Amino acid sequence: MEQLVQFAQKVVKNITDILPFPFSLSDEEGKIIGSSIPEREGTMHTPSKEVIREGKVILYFEDKVKDMDNVLPGAAAPLQFDDKTIGVVGLIGPPEEVKPYVYLVKQYIEMMWQETVYRQLESLKNKNLESFAQYILLNESISEHRVKQFCEMLDFSYVAKRLCIVIDIGDALMRIDNFSIPFHLEDLNEKLIELTLKSYKCDEQSFCTFLNTEKIVVLKTVKNEADYEEALKKFHEHSLKLQQYFQIYDITDIRIAVGNSCTNLQGMHKSYLEAERLIGYGKKLHITPTIYSYHNWKLLITLLPVQVNDSFYEKVRGNLKAFTNDEKFQELAKTFIVYCETSMNISKAAKTLYLHRNTLIYRLQKIEAITNLDTKNFDDCTLLYLWLRKNCKGLQ
Repeated sequence: MEQLVQFAQKVVKNITDILPFPFSLSDEEGKIIGSSIPEREGTMHTPSKEVIREGKVILYFEDKVKDMDNVLPGAAAPLQFDDKTIGVVGLIGPPEEVKPYVYLVKQYIEMMWQETVYRQLESLKNKNLESFAQYILLNESISEHRVKQFCEMLDFSYVAKRLCIVIDIGDALMRIDNFSIPFHLEDLNEKLIELTLKSYKCDEQSFCTFLNTEKIVVLKTVKNEADYEEALKKFHEHSLKLQQYFQIYDITDIRIAVGNSCTNLQGMHKSYLEAERLIGYGKKLHITPTIYSYHNWKLLITLLPVQVNDSFYEKVRGNLKAFTNDEKFQELAKTFIVYCETSMNISKAAKTLYLHRNTLIYRLQKIEAITNLDTKNFDDCTLLYLWLRKNCKGLQ
């Protein structure tokens, strides 16, 4: 009832200035819940019951209403939704003159009510979907029975193979007042979800929702292993497209990551954590572009130093004490990193560093003397390179 009253007042506000006749909206009990004549609100309008009973437009002429209380000449029409009469709209004026208008207003109000109900159902579905995603992604231990209940309610398959994509948009939605676009927040959210599903070419068994104000998650279905491999190959391309779409809405600081696939929804927590870890590494290491996947060899190489156990690095640190204490440490370390990243090629490294070849050789020999490592040996170089990448951020 309260919902209908709020709707009626909104309708009155929207069309009072454009309708050339006074009008009112009554509920199914005949009570006026909205009127362009404010003093009529809250009063009873007895003809409304007749209109509801007859289920058609009725004209009220002067001679018919002269002895009726709170009734003026005009036309009244039933408002219907899903084959049920929910109220009555009445226009005041010469009956034959207002008759065409009452049909138009009736149609407009019914369409508005349908849109209102639809949006409320969509909002409820979105809230259920958000709750569902939070439950399966944020909890390590979940109830299979509860997950299957969610799936039945939302019409999703429990056993479909899916992967989790996380889109981190930071505080973009908190800055909504700064947007120069005519969107309410709820409308913007719906648009972003629509664009996300479109970008990743999701089917009806995939779903997308906001996990919170900063993160959107996609649980994308893949039919088989070949489809999964194809999704990973296309992930970077699709993510770039999504970033371009989001930039239209002034959302520019976007990080996207994907986890591995899981055979059922109970396993999606693991896929989500994988994507979250990738985003965390990306932020910490300032990796660009901000699209992260374990399918990307370059990214894996970048992540390798942070994957090694910290206690192992501490053991290496003890052996490198003389090296790190050397007054030329920064210069030598940078030289060594470039040497490794140019495939341990003396000529390429010297060119990259703008050094004479002999100067580079001298520095490498000094590193060997201090560390007792062989800079021509791949294993020795790998060990020192990983330690420097992990512990000397300013050198990268």
